[in-house]
Amino acid sequence: MTKLRLNLIAGLIALGILAISAHTLRNDYLDTWQEAENSSRNLLTAIARDLGSDLDLLDLSLKGVIEGLRYIGFQRLPPDLQHRVLFDRVATASLMGSLVVVNEAGELIADAGPVIAPRSFNLADNESFVVHKANSYIGLYVSRPFKDPLRNGELSLGLSRRLSYSDGRFAGVVMGFLPLHTVNQLFNDLRLGKHGTINLFRGDGILLTRHPFDTSQINQNLGTSLQVQRLLHAPNGTLDSVSPIDQVRRIISFQRLDDQPLVLTVALSVDEFLAAWRVKAIVMSLMTGILCFAVVGLTVLFQRELKRRTKAETKLRRLARTDDLTGLLNRRGFREIFEREWRQAIRSGSSISLLYIDADYFKSFNDRYGHGKGDDVLRTIAHMLNANIQRPRDVSARHGGEEFAIVLPETDASGARMVAENIRQAIMALGIAHEGSPYHIVTVSIGVASARPPRGSMAAILFEAADTALYKAKAAGRNNVCGFETVTSG
Repeated sequence: MTKLRLNLIAGLIALGILAISAHTLRNDYLDTWQEAENSSRNLLTAIARDLGSDLDLLDLSLKGVIEGLRYIGFQRLPPDLQHRVLFDRVATASLMGSLVVVNEAGELIADAGPVIAPRSFNLADNESFVVHKANSYIGLYVSRPFKDPLRNGELSLGLSRRLSYSDGRFAGVVMGFLPLHTVNQLFNDLRLGKHGTINLFRGDGILLTRHPFDTSQINQNLGTSLQVQRLLHAPNGTLDSVSPIDQVRRIISFQRLDDQPLVLTVALSVDEFLAAWRVKAIVMSLMTGILCFAVVGLTVLFQRELKRRTKAETKLRRLARTDDLTGLLNRRGFREIFEREWRQAIRSGSSISLLYIDADYFKSFNDRYGHGKGDDVLRTIAHMLNANIQRPRDVSARHGGEEFAIVLPETDASGARMVAENIRQAIMALGIAHEGSPYHIVTVSIGVASARPPRGSMAAILFEAADTALYKAKAAGRNNVCGFETVTSG
């Protein structure tokens, strides 16, 4: 029971340590995750504000051109004034690369570049031109990345608006060129980790640009990706997903830019922002494991020590109740057992018998043959006593010197006398020489007393009766069994 209790306590302690460690690690995990979400959202808000502001200025420049063209006296103005009316706002758009106006044939009719040396090209095949020509309802349109013919083929985005005649017919396009490198400059000083990214999507899922910039990854149509669909159909949010671009798991914060058909995302690598937590988890797991093993180990050691001490105490108790010479119970041990059996006999109303056995003429034996031989005789008598009592509760003991005692629970006077006689004859049959005895062999005298003790009776009365019976047996010439009438006490 004690071992089970110790194991239970040790198990509870180990489980407690594991539970505390698991709870701590889970809370740290959730805090780390929440911190990453907050960081990505805060960074996204700042970038979206700056980029959205710059795009608003660029769109205002486009609208300013459209308003200038609608001015009634625009055509009568000299070229330099026409240039100022159309492009006066362009200087405030920091991301602007170029801004041009083309007619319904795609031919350049106005350019924010130098007035003296106007450039010449045709945009009839450009995506923005084609879209606006086919659709009259589109407002601001953002094109796919393309090579800017005005900037030596530099990759740019086209932000454009449709020009219409008074009757609604297509009159051309006003388009601003937005070099990708100017957009990416907004992200260069940001620290997102080795696998952190910033993505700018068009409303239909086209990847316009990405930081870190990789030409091979931009201009992809990711509109069919479930992940991209999720961020395209909500104004903002955060999701945990594996990127369809490079298969890296990231926590992605996204936001649709106000008044523009664009979605901006900031994505942090899950492996990177959880790296410190994983190190902590490994260290704490090792420490927790060590503590649990220590608890188990100490419990095992404690149990071993407890077992050793229990065994030692049991041995000491046994030694304290055992006769060294014969291995039988000593007087103290025998009295304890007899008292217990006496109480049991009172409770059950059964008989109990007591035998006192004494080796005849033993002093003479020792004087003639020596104490070594005498000890051998005592051990032999002890063996014969045990050989003649078969029931588990029958107990023999060395009562002192050459005296022995046997308690026979649930045994009446006739049964006790039978056991006593068997013992006497068995010892005689050994034929151990004893020239100091009139029988010339070792013999024993046995006193038998029996009782059916009532409640309140004392065990001492049976000891006295057995002692009296032994005295009678010795007085009758020894090598004899004498019984005392059944003892009762009220």
